[in-house]
Amino acid sequence: VCLFLMPCQAQAVSTTDAKEPISTEQDCSLDISYCSGGIAFSELPVRLYKIADVSADFQYTLTSSFEKSNLILNGIQTVGEWNIIRVTLESFILANEVAADLNTVTDLEGKASFDALKPGLYLAIAERAIQDETTYVFGSALIALPGLGTDGLWQYQVDVTAKAEMIPPSEE
Repeated sequence: VCLFLMPCQAQAVSTTDAKEPISTEQDCSLDISYCSGGIAFSELPVRLYKIADVSADFQYTLTSSFEKSNLILNGIQTVGEWNIIRVTLESFILANEVAADLNTVTDLEGKASFDALKPGLYLAIAERAIQDETTYVFGSALIALPGLGTDGLWQYQVDVTAKAEMIPPSEE
């Protein structure tokens, strides 16, 4: 289990560095910032899916919504493997019309906030945004809650920044 975001700002920390077990009963909160090039994207729809629960000893169990995906989440160690999981989950959500667990829109500062989340693995997906004829595509993000801090302690308040790909208007 590691805090893993793709293609958001990544902070991968090995659970072997953990100095304590995860408190599975403690609520987590998540703030995701959707900003690019000095622009904060307000009113941007964001969907959050709970993919798996996590045990105190860092083992994932798929939620009922994702059991049929047959994904194996334990033992993944590389960015490439997590990227395959993320893309597979996006496809599974589309193919099976899986409803998001939570929906929100970003505030005036471009932040999507989620509170009272149980520890586990989540997938955040934001809609495309258009600003001055440029399209901004924010990649989906796999987020482990809680996140493991560099001090080896679990952080139950997690803040991340999504990265955007800019698509300029077509030249005609």
